[in-house]
Amino acid sequence: MTYLYSETPEFFSELCEEIRLFIDIRRIEKLKTDEFEKDGFFVLHYFVRGEGSVESTARIANDGEIVAEYTYECAAQSGELARKRAEKRAAKISLYRALSGHFGKAMPWGSLTGIRPTKLLRDSQMRLGKAKAQALFLNEFDVSEEKLAFAQRIVDVQQRLLPSGENNIDVYIGIPFCTTRCAYCSFASSTPDVFADAEQLYMDALTDELNILDDLLEGKVVRAVYVGGGTPTAISDENLKKILSIAAKIGADEFTVEAGRPDTITQSKLKLIKQSGAKRISVNAQTLRDDTLSRIGRCHTAQDFFEAYNMARQAGFESINVDLIAGLPGESADDLVNTLEQIMRLEPQNITVHTLAIKRASKFAAQNMDALPSSEDTRDALKKAADMLEKAGYAPYYMYRQKYMKGSMENVGYAKHGKECLYNIDNMEDACSVAAFGAGGISKRVFGGVQAAGNETGQRIERAANVKDLREYIARTGEMRKRKRRLFEV
Repeated sequence: MTYLYSETPEFFSELCEEIRLFIDIRRIEKLKTDEFEKDGFFVLHYFVRGEGSVESTARIANDGEIVAEYTYECAAQSGELARKRAEKRAAKISLYRALSGHFGKAMPWGSLTGIRPTKLLRDSQMRLGKAKAQALFLNEFDVSEEKLAFAQRIVDVQQRLLPSGENNIDVYIGIPFCTTRCAYCSFASSTPDVFADAEQLYMDALTDELNILDDLLEGKVVRAVYVGGGTPTAISDENLKKILSIAAKIGADEFTVEAGRPDTITQSKLKLIKQSGAKRISVNAQTLRDDTLSRIGRCHTAQDFFEAYNMARQAGFESINVDLIAGLPGESADDLVNTLEQIMRLEPQNITVHTLAIKRASKFAAQNMDALPSSEDTRDALKKAADMLEKAGYAPYYMYRQKYMKGSMENVGYAKHGKECLYNIDNMEDACSVAAFGAGGISKRVFGGVQAAGNETGQRIERAANVKDLREYIARTGEMRKRKRRLFEV
């Protein structure tokens, strides 16, 4: 059992994430005192707020003895936001360095555990300047030089693509249905027949929620519309046409439909998507090893993927994205390279390389733990993939990280120049507001825009989440509309 005592209980969750960088464990017991016993792994965290400074100390106890300790001290900050940021940073750094010293290893992203390293780097550069921000990443957060350079490249690519003002907004429309559920999936999705008339009842509720679109978007500049899921192409042609017709009327320059599962892609659905004006589509392979596809619960083969991709290409879409996953059970770095080589021959405009993220306590983890590649093998696979893609003219343009991610790595979107997905950038970088419709959708309002992140007051973000449960969403659609109206003051 792993235990954590902290004198900053408000940072308990963040400190647990530091521990999980080194220990593959879900449950961490919260202690009220710093007393430790012989049995168990104890992390003890002390915090002192002094005159003009803060001091954070982390001690590691194992088998009843203190085996590592690290103290980090920094200047106190004025202002609530800056103070909390500095104190949280001190707590995480002291804990990371104590754990790193005990286990004798460093993580690629150092003590960073949030999902948006590129946003943090850009915001830091706006506040501190480029040199000081990079020094912060290297010397304080302990990010490797390789990862810092990678994040900097993405920040540089994004500069020409970020929105210029606070008045921008994106629209997300969620279809939480899939033909089957992937074994590793953590998203809220179900089969269309999860209960009687589930698909039709959901589509009626979603259409009802979308009735506020005109009021919500009045006076705003819509950058991107994204119809995602789940898998939007898992629903009937009739229902897909209804949703696409609503999305088409929004009139955004970028319009994406996440087709995702090759087994749901048909000529008729591609025709509906094309006629709606969508120019970007995703056709996701994940891997081109049939035994792995079966193992992870995908109902298609590699050949099915190639056929679906070719149909999408022949339909005339300007941009096609293909998703791949590194770290799948039974696969080596060579398997990812082989899959990527075949995908690159198709010349899609976007290729997104994900790192498998699974909870150790999940059924999928229990069934596949012995077959999962090591963290080192996963990092090797991702490094080879990055080198291949960049040599072929693909540049990384957005990234994000998740909990329980293999090797403490990241998900990265690569694109040919001019084919970057604005919605992906906006969403991951908190670059503009998002009006999200459907079960599980999270709307957010970004006050001040991108530039506000660099000033003293900082960027302010407010959110309004839709309920995830299908039945609850169907029953409470009116409440979801009201939440968005309050958020955007409509």
